[in-house]
Amino acid sequence: MKNIQSEIEKLSGGTPSEVEEICQHLRPVTIEKGHFLLREGNICRQYYFVEEGAIRLYYYSEENDYTVWIGTPGQIFTELDSYLSGQPSRINMEAISEAKVYVIDKAACDSLAERSNCFNTLLRRTVEIAFVNLSRNVISFQSESADSRYNRVVEERDWLLRFPLRYISSFIGVTQSSLSRIRSRKA
Repeated sequence: MKNIQSEIEKLSGGTPSEVEEICQHLRPVTIEKGHFLLREGNICRQYYFVEEGAIRLYYYSEENDYTVWIGTPGQIFTELDSYLSGQPSRINMEAISEAKVYVIDKAACDSLAERSNCFNTLLRRTVEIAFVNLSRNVISFQSESADSRYNRVVEERDWLLRFPLRYISSFIGVTQSSLSRIRSRKA
């Protein structure tokens, strides 16, 4: 739980006792590769804290799946639309390697948020980071070439060395053969 405690402390600016109070509400879950934290059509009622492994967030459209994000150790996330609206999610959250994830239910989040500025800061910062990442991705898709999007993934993430190329190609919005051509030009 050290990765998560460190991330909570960094994002929230909380004291050790405030961080400990948050951690007491986290429930550890081990997810086998190929198993799901959330399936499309279900309502997201939890926040997730990745300690080990990786969780791919993706959706289906016209029989293709599209990677939205890959949650890696130290990251905190939820499917915000479903979590806030109580509506069924379009997103799947699947372990792409065995993963250890800490989970906090919405009821515990709401209770902590009522009494803890530290937790409120953590949630706010988590949403801010998600919004910044989403904004960067939208701008990237609207204004950058596939080569530039590839370069961003290479520079900002270690995904190329860790995950199947089909996840990377769908994340940057190109076919696998286009990704192969981009990679060969960079070699």
